Amino acid sequence: MPARPRSFRALACQRAVSLVEVVVSLGILTIVAVSVLSVTFMIRSTAEQAVYQNTALTLAQGYLEQLRSLDYTSLAAAASSTSNPLSLINAAGNAVSDESGNAMNAGDWARERVFLDINAAGANIQPLTFRFRPVLTNMTGTAIGVEITVFFETTYDWGVRRTYNGALRTVRSSVPTY
Repeated sequence: MPARPRSFRALACQRAVSLVEVVVSLGILTIVAVSVLSVTFMIRSTAEQAVYQNTALTLAQGYLEQLRSLDYTSLAAAASSTSNPLSLINAAGNAVSDESGNAMNAGDWARERVFLDINAAGANIQPLTFRFRPVLTNMTGTAIGVEITVFFETTYDWGVRRTYNGALRTVRSSVPTY
């Protein structure tokens, strides 16, 4: 005997999705969407933090290299006395002064504000406050040289205000190393 055709109403009841199933599936979809969105924001924040920290490290390395390039006698004199100014140039090409506007000496803190990007109108955005302090130490004993340490601190704000501290060290010997 041939199968009887089902009525439209019978087919509609078999294919329909209940309201409970729709609510449960929307709940699961919402949980997945929120977790993907939060991971996206976390990745963005971590990438932004890495850019700021790498910029601060690059600035500190630049000042360390400037100190290393000073002739040894002026470097040793600056290590012996805090009244011998250091001739350092900042990222804008100007002479560096300490935070109170005086000549930069060993042990003084200097402050610089660097912008990492510009917007479509050409205005600076994404500011980074960079502070650094060169510390010079005369080495005595078997070797003669000057230990150069650049302490730095950077503060930036990308939704949350963050501060990153670091230090770079090197030794400049009195013996030329060509």
